[in-house]
Amino acid sequence: MTVLVLYLLTHSRELQKDTNTGTLVLQALSASLKIRVEVIEWQRKAPDQRLFDLSASRQLGLIYPLLADTPQACYLLHHGQYQAQNPAALAELETRQSEAVKHWVLLDATWQEAAKMLRQSPYLQSCYRLAIKPDTPSLYKLRRNQKAGALCTAEVVMELLQQTGFIHEKEQLMLLFDEFNKR
Repeated sequence: MTVLVLYLLTHSRELQKDTNTGTLVLQALSASLKIRVEVIEWQRKAPDQRLFDLSASRQLGLIYPLLADTPQACYLLHHGQYQAQNPAALAELETRQSEAVKHWVLLDATWQEAAKMLRQSPYLQSCYRLAIKPDTPSLYKLRRNQKAGALCTAEVVMELLQQTGFIHEKEQLMLLFDEFNKR
């Protein structure tokens, strides 16, 4: 059985916010046998050893929509199909995707903080990169200054789950997100 491991690399300020949707991801998927979610607090000077090791062994994928226009990024389309500007990036992703355990890291922070986290975490530079192309705009309403075309953490995970065939898990997360977003 393929297991999806999702690491939410979370900025310390994000852990304190009651508008953080990463907590919904953890809550919705905690009982799943197919998906394991772990929250890791980002540390600039002391990176998490597991993430560092997975990155060094080139087994860690980075989901980060702002990278969508970079040559090394692949796009996840519906039903697990991929597209890339660079054929080598696509070939590398498809090779890595054949592993029984899939390791993905998602930066759980504001867009400004996420960009800073990426710049200040050299070990994330060797990750294969996956851009999510949503069909609909963000529905997240609890924060101001949303970036056009951007999704919150829970929405990114819902897109990933939908597009990789974890429909039941996506629906569980969507129910929690809809209630959360009505506050």
